[in-house]
Amino acid sequence: MLELPHLDQVDQEIIKLLHENGRISYAKIGEMLNLSRVAIQKRVENLIEKEVIENFTIRLNATKLGKVVSAFFEVEVEPRFAEEVGNLLSADSNVISIYQMTGSSSLHMHALLKDDAALEEFLYQNIYKLKGVVRVNTQVVIKRFKQGTGLEL
Repeated sequence: MLELPHLDQVDQEIIKLLHENGRISYAKIGEMLNLSRVAIQKRVENLIEKEVIENFTIRLNATKLGKVVSAFFEVEVEPRFAEEVGNLLSADSNVISIYQMTGSSSLHMHALLKDDAALEEFLYQNIYKLKGVVRVNTQVVIKRFKQGTGLEL
């Protein structure tokens, strides 16, 4: 497990349990840690306030929801357009994540798309037409070994 030295053992256990199952009740956590539901709730609220916990979420199965093409893009952009292109692409509902990377002025992006035709349309209508885009390198996932939702414990 990831060491979190700035948190006491109880907070670390709470985080571990919530990480394994975000739907676990405070009462159940309290039962497992010999604390009251209220004590657990206060600790979780404190972890949220300190921004140790950013949010609670679920992981959806993209394939079951009709998004069968998972693609990564290296979008090289003229430096003066990097911010604008990054903001425009991040607003697209197909885009899962987008980061500005070191080195040449590039954006690293992950998108989930319905099929190959949707991938082609995304490239031509949503990326290539943007002012400042110099080059796009696209890679399609053929097999997933691990998928994270953030920091793994």
